[in-house]
Amino acid sequence: MSVAVVAAMGIGAGTSYANSAPPQGDATVGYQTSVQPGGRSVATVLDSGAFKLASGGTAVDVVDNAGAQLDRIPLAYGIDGALVPISAAIGGDGRSLTLTPQAPDPAVLGVHPVYSQTAYQNMVTQIEWGWLHGGQVNANIGAGIGAVVGCVLFLFVGCIPGAAIGATIGAVTGVVNANPAAQPAVFDFLRTLP
Repeated sequence: MSVAVVAAMGIGAGTSYANSAPPQGDATVGYQTSVQPGGRSVATVLDSGAFKLASGGTAVDVVDNAGAQLDRIPLAYGIDGALVPISAAIGGDGRSLTLTPQAPDPAVLGVHPVYSQTAYQNMVTQIEWGWLHGGQVNANIGAGIGAVVGCVLFLFVGCIPGAAIGATIGAVTGVVNANPAAQPAVFDFLRTLP
């Protein structure tokens, strides 16, 4: 999750020119950002201005030395429609900020098992039923048509590749036509793969 935090927050090191309105003077705030040991937190130190917790505690404001807001950092981000909270620790001088994402409840994120033996078995059963009730015949027809087309178009060099391509197309078409439940079963299984 630490990589997601870094990517989601666009963290880098350099000089920020954050201004939500035309600057009334110099609104430049330099900063340094680093990932903390362990990779669970990101720390940022400003060379001027300060971090201030926004009212309501849902964001951290970056303000210049005069107290004008330059930018706002939200303290939650969305993953699959669920908000994941981020804890913020502002240093005593207000110039340092450490952000740490909190582990969300797996039920909130809709985490599911990676591999399902049941989905695999259902896929195999549906494909087998389709093969026995029309897939095999269509594969043979497709192989014959593919061989003829391959031989005619590519003068005997394409006979075997044409037959293989035709057989594959025929088998898939035959299985799906004979058993419409085969295609959804394949997609259900593929959704369980990592």
